[in-house]
Amino acid sequence: MKLLPRLLCLLLLSMLACSPGDKAFTDQEVTTKDDAFRKSVTTGAFVKLSQGYTYYEFENQDADTVLVMVHGFSVPSYIWDSTFYAAKQRGYGALRYDVFGRGYSDNPDVVYDAALFSGQLTELLDALKLTGKVDLMGLSYGGRIISAFAYQHPERVRNLIYVDPAGFETIPKDSLYPAPVIDEEITAFKKSDSYPNMAKGQMSDFYDSIPFAGWDKRYAEVMKFKGFVRALLSTRRNSPSMEVEHRKIADAGIPTFAFWGEHDTVVPIVNVQANLLDRLPRIELFILPKAGHLPHMEQTRMFNSILFDQILCCEH
Repeated sequence: MKLLPRLLCLLLLSMLACSPGDKAFTDQEVTTKDDAFRKSVTTGAFVKLSQGYTYYEFENQDADTVLVMVHGFSVPSYIWDSTFYAAKQRGYGALRYDVFGRGYSDNPDVVYDAALFSGQLTELLDALKLTGKVDLMGLSYGGRIISAFAYQHPERVRNLIYVDPAGFETIPKDSLYPAPVIDEEITAFKKSDSYPNMAKGQMSDFYDSIPFAGWDKRYAEVMKFKGFVRALLSTRRNSPSMEVEHRKIADAGIPTFAFWGEHDTVVPIVNVQANLLDRLPRIELFILPKAGHLPHMEQTRMFNSILFDQILCCEH
């Protein structure tokens, strides 16, 4: 964004946030992730990394094959419930964690980009002494994270598994990056109509949301943590092109796979398939019917059959 339009944009946001006639709003961010909060969490564990505490769950830690599950843009690691417990039951090492700014992990005052999240993943694996190859799976924005990690550490990835991933869209290379987020923008978003509807909006990720009644209520708990909106806005703003990373992954010969819900409206396959196949020409693509953005939840049996019986079981 050019300087003048950006200044005008910031001025407008400031006016929206501070004008006397503004409508009142309820700030849902009321909980600080401090020591007392972490002691109240009865599941998983925390490890302190360079940018703050990371929450994780790790089952079957002595298993030869470890599946690392990276969640997406805003819903934390509980989104992997069905896959996590299936991997645990089958005897695989199952590791899931909350990326910074989401769930129980810290919300540091930094730029939220793929470099931050890749660094978090690297430090987490090191802290858990996982120095060998892992099977790395990323959902939605998690696709950006696993791409960044595989680009930096191809020798640490056995299989790279995308699930309706972000990062394959075409993004102008002259986009402003890194881009800060100011307090006025956060306030303006919280005063918008989008903020109170964020939880309810999670239901649109499904092709058929009826079997998942109550899913949105779980998300409402996520919104209570201070710094959540800032992390989301910063992540959205700092998502440049990943074409270079994808092409290096292809050159490294890492086996790559992608699941896609046929009816995904968040990252429609028709919008990115050309880039996907051009950048990763050897990728194996599985399009799951009657599924939206979360095929591992809507088509669990089909998803697990492919994941465990065709991908994780074999050398590629």
